[in-house]
Amino acid sequence: MKLTVVPKAPTAGAASTIQLRPYWVYKRADGSCCVLRPSSAGYPYRVEAIDPKGRVHRVRIRRTADRYVWSAVFRFRTVGRWVIRDPQWGPRYSRDYGARPRIEVTVRR
Repeated sequence: MKLTVVPKAPTAGAASTIQLRPYWVYKRADGSCCVLRPSSAGYPYRVEAIDPKGRVHRVRIRRTADRYVWSAVFRFRTVGRWVIRDPQWGPRYSRDYGARPRIEVTVRR
């Protein structure tokens, strides 16, 4: 699973897009790791945004017309470092196999 924010450096109060892209992980033909294939899983994903003061905000993510992408519009209300995460991956938020279940975003004025 991979999380991204567009734009990469959002502005406080402006609308930003948060995207979630799920992947299946497979071993390569030679047995080495790993090949990522987009997944169209209908899993009920949850995404949270944690503001600089530690408050948790739920992000209402929905599947898009592209069956491999989930998306939400979110407004970062304050300036500072925010964390976007999928809480089902916690508390370690492993980055194995190219996963990005937790990302940090710096919000500017």
